[in-house]
Amino acid sequence: MFDFRWRYFDFYMCITTMMLMGFGVVGVWSASGALTPTLLNPGVKQAMFGAVGLLLMLFVANTDYRFIGALAWPAYFIALLVLASVKVVGVDIAGARRWFDFGVFTIQPSEFGKVTTAIALAWFISTRGERMKEFGNFVVSIIIVAAPASLVFLEPDLGSTMVYLSMWFAMMLVARTRGIYLIGIVLAAIPTVYLAWFHVFKNYQRQRLEAFLHPEKHLDGEAFNLIQSRIAVGSSGWFGHGLKGGSQSTEDFLKVKTTDFIFSHVSSMFGFVGMIALFMLIGFLLFRFIRVIEVSKDTFGQCLAAALFMIVFFQSFVNIGMNIGLLPVTGITLPFISQGLSSVWALLIGQGLLQSVLMRHRKLGFQNL
Repeated sequence: MFDFRWRYFDFYMCITTMMLMGFGVVGVWSASGALTPTLLNPGVKQAMFGAVGLLLMLFVANTDYRFIGALAWPAYFIALLVLASVKVVGVDIAGARRWFDFGVFTIQPSEFGKVTTAIALAWFISTRGERMKEFGNFVVSIIIVAAPASLVFLEPDLGSTMVYLSMWFAMMLVARTRGIYLIGIVLAAIPTVYLAWFHVFKNYQRQRLEAFLHPEKHLDGEAFNLIQSRIAVGSSGWFGHGLKGGSQSTEDFLKVKTTDFIFSHVSSMFGFVGMIALFMLIGFLLFRFIRVIEVSKDTFGQCLAAALFMIVFFQSFVNIGMNIGLLPVTGITLPFISQGLSSVWALLIGQGLLQSVLMRHRKLGFQNL
C-alpha cells in the first residue's frame, strides 16, 4: 500500500501549485476587504485550507495509486449518493443547492465528484484495454460520467457539468477509442444542445448567454458583472493598483470577486505583468501534467493525468475567458486561486494521485525538465 520513493517526487509541480495558491490567498484576502488577519478572515481561512490540502496531497502521493484504483467503485457510488443527497439536505445559495454547510466552512460535493469519477473511469478504461474500442464499453464510459454530471446539472451547475464532460473527452483520447464514436458524439451534441436550450436550460442560463452576445441590453442585469470585470482588467495597466485592487473592487462594483471573478480582481491588483506571471504558472503546471502522461507506463496513470490536465485547463480557460469578456459568464472557479475549500482540496488530492504515479515509475525531476 505505501511506498517511500520521495526522490521521484515532482517538486516543480508542487512549487508551481503553491505559487498559484499564493496568488489565491492574497487575492481572496484583498477581495474580502483586506481585513485584519484573524482566523475568520477569508484569506487566512484560504491559507489554512491550502495547508491542509497540501498534507492531503502528500498523503495521497505516499499511497500507491493502484491501491486507490482498486477502491474506485465504492468511492464512485458513495460520491453519487452524496451528490444526490445535496439536493435534499444541502444549503441553498443564490438559487442553487450545491453545498453542505458545516458552519465555519461549506463543502461542494461536485468538486470531489470530479476526482472520484476520474478514478472510476480511469480504472474502467485500464481494465478494458483494447476492448475500449468496442461500442459497448464506449457507452459504459459515457454512463460512468453522465450519472454524476446529471446530478450536478440538476443542482443546477452547468459549469461543473461541462467540466465532467470535458474530462471524459480527454480520457477517451488517451484510451484511444474509435474516432468514429467521438465524431458521432459531436454530431449528436448539436441537436441535443439545441433542444436543451429551449426545454432544459433555466432562464438565468439563457439570459447569461444573451447578455454575453448583447451586453448593451442587459446593463443592469446579467451583463453587469461582465462589464465590470472587463473594466477591472482593462484599467489595471502594467503593474496594477496595488493590494487593494482598482475602483471596481474597492467600490464594490465587481461582485463575487473571491470566486467567479477572482481573476479580474487579481488582475486589478498586479496588472498585465502579474497576469503574464499567472499564465506562465498555469501553463507550466499543465506541462508537468502532460509529462506524467508521458512517464506513466500504464493506462490508469495516463488517464488520471489526462483528467486532471483537462480539469485545470478547462476551468482556467473558461474562468479567464469569462473574466475578460470572451466567454459567457458561468460558475466555474479558477483552479487553486478562487476561494473555497472543496476546489483546492479536490485538485490537490488529484495532484497527489499524479505524484503517486511519478513516484512509482521513473524519475521526473530537475534533470528531466
